[in-house]
Amino acid sequence: MRPNVLLFMPHDLGDHLGCYGHTTVRSPSLDALAGDGVCLDRYFTTCPECTPSRSGMFTGLYTHQNGLMGLTHRGWEFSPETRHLARLLAAGGYDTHLFGLQHETGGPPQRLGYRHLHSQEDRRAPPVCDSAAQFLDSEASRGPAPWFAHVGFSHVHRPWPEETSFDLDEVAVPPYLPDHPEVRRDLTRFHQNILELDTSIGRVLEALRRNDLAEQTLVIFTTDHGSPFPRAKSTFYDPGIHIPLIAHWPGCIDGGVRLQPLLSNLDFTPTLLELCACPLPAGLEGCSFAGALQGEPAPGHEAVFGALYYDAFYDPIHSVRTATHKYIRSFAVTPEEAAGADPEALARHQTGTWIRADDSDVQRSLTWQVLQDRYPTPPPEELYDLESDPMEQHNLAGDPASAAVLADLRRRLQEMMERTRSPLLTGHVSPELSRTRNRRVSA
Repeated sequence: MRPNVLLFMPHDLGDHLGCYGHTTVRSPSLDALAGDGVCLDRYFTTCPECTPSRSGMFTGLYTHQNGLMGLTHRGWEFSPETRHLARLLAAGGYDTHLFGLQHETGGPPQRLGYRHLHSQEDRRAPPVCDSAAQFLDSEASRGPAPWFAHVGFSHVHRPWPEETSFDLDEVAVPPYLPDHPEVRRDLTRFHQNILELDTSIGRVLEALRRNDLAEQTLVIFTTDHGSPFPRAKSTFYDPGIHIPLIAHWPGCIDGGVRLQPLLSNLDFTPTLLELCACPLPAGLEGCSFAGALQGEPAPGHEAVFGALYYDAFYDPIHSVRTATHKYIRSFAVTPEEAAGADPEALARHQTGTWIRADDSDVQRSLTWQVLQDRYPTPPPEELYDLESDPMEQHNLAGDPASAAVLADLRRRLQEMMERTRSPLLTGHVSPELSRTRNRRVSA
């Protein structure tokens, strides 16, 4: 049997759920889903920004392979030959639905392969989830073809309402942030937004159960990248790239299992295509972990990689993460290496390593108001020992004792860049490319 697929996709959550160890977050609906399903514990995005992360997730290709190297509302679009997961599923016989938000095109979502659009006016979690629940209550959810429903939200993207039921002393401050009243105030609003998201999702899951659709439906919850705080979103430190994935399909993917293989969100599209018995396109960078979800042995990757080009500004970065180490390579933080890039597009790096690509959402946060000052420019190379330094505070790139590890990760990254034809091998990416591609896609 090919399952229906119900995909929940919020913004900017990071791994901030109770089932991922954030004990002061209230997420009972998703914690219960995790308790019945399968959780990935070492699942990483290829990019800590919204559109580029989703571009990799929904194509199985790095941003420089699929063309979506910047934000859709800044003109970036997929290259004409790129096929989105929704289009691949539609070609495989699935009826495709979009509820609320997508962030992979600035044009009509039908361009991506969605046949039915719902809740396009208000994309907050409550109305989007109400629309999804109504669909599950309707005859349309019992059609002859299996369906794919992408339920996307503006939650938990900033700005957040000031009203919150959380007290300042109730929230846990992540260890990479200072314990300050304004940071705690920021976190209480974040926690409240997560609770509202979780409550809304709970209504959809209840609709799935009362309509006897649970046995036929693969439910997946994930997000795009880290939370909108300094040292998280927009950075390649683990708080910026570690994301949850919870999957549940009774009788096929269940049991309250936690999986440890090192995986990338590039693996999402091939995994879903395999679970849905749809053809897999040739040339994808991602690899299916469908077998691991269903209890088969799975070693995962030796390393997962990242690539960032544009957000608010141009800040080209590649990264490689193994089980024990992280290497981050910044390609435009010195005047010599930035030569040839559009000077008007270049990031200013006034936040140092706290916020990359001059991400405006994080820079407007209460937390950054506590931290903000002028910081030294990020270094071209960063190397971290994740076992002895999980908070990535001590850069070992210049440490002679770490030279062998640095050489190995440089080699791995070079091989990825050559295999995927990273444009940084030959120069910088012009913002004009977004306008050129948009004209081609729209033609």
